[in-house]
Amino acid sequence: MKKAILALLPGLVLLAFWEWASGRLIREIYVSKPSAIAVRLYELFATGEILPHLVVTLQELVLGYLVGVLSGVVVGYWLGRSPRVAAVVEPYVMAFYGIPKIALAPLFIIWFGIGIGSKIALAGIMVFFLTFYNVYTGVRNVDREYANLALIMGAKERQLTRHVYLPAAAPFVLLGMRMAIPYSVIGVIVGEFASSTRGLGLFINQASSTYDPAGVFAGIVILLAFILVANIGAARLERRLLRWRPQAAAQSNDI
Repeated sequence: MKKAILALLPGLVLLAFWEWASGRLIREIYVSKPSAIAVRLYELFATGEILPHLVVTLQELVLGYLVGVLSGVVVGYWLGRSPRVAAVVEPYVMAFYGIPKIALAPLFIIWFGIGIGSKIALAGIMVFFLTFYNVYTGVRNVDREYANLALIMGAKERQLTRHVYLPAAAPFVLLGMRMAIPYSVIGVIVGEFASSTRGLGLFINQASSTYDPAGVFAGIVILLAFILVANIGAARLERRLLRWRPQAAAQSNDI
């Protein structure tokens, strides 16, 4: 309880100062007020105005995240187990990774249209690289002696993957999955800013263009709530899967 109170205290102090300063130190039209934002959130959910945008954005986030994670795990594991192929492919992956993903948004809209496909692709490509590098690093860091011992004991390739490489790389994989959550949100919102018919990004953009700061902050609060819930779920999954390595799990949770 003390830890929870200490964690909430800075935020409560900030909200109280924001409420007091809005209209006194800063014009309310720029930053609104926490009380006005709370009222706007209630109105959005009470009237159902936000629900169509919320449903579309959640679909894009979940699908983009899954596409990025699954492809990142597969490619990262494959290159981690194939050092010769990795030596050839890695420079190209690094070059593509250096391209600002925001610059790809117009291309994805041309290729996949203004529907959810372009947002899924943009979120997936941002999640892919974070997951890929964590999995790739985790597989490459597996002690080769463990794999050799398993081979001597007659382990097949599937058993080697299941009982040696994946458990050893699990902390890296789960850390990459947690780090990728906010990047999936960034990818979706950038795509919705560029072109969309529904979504929280479109709602925030419209609220900004109509000088509705309370609406802008209400959309941001919804996104923050999603990231917080997703991080809590990922942390619980990490503790559950790494309960056989409490020290590693604790370290990754601290990160």
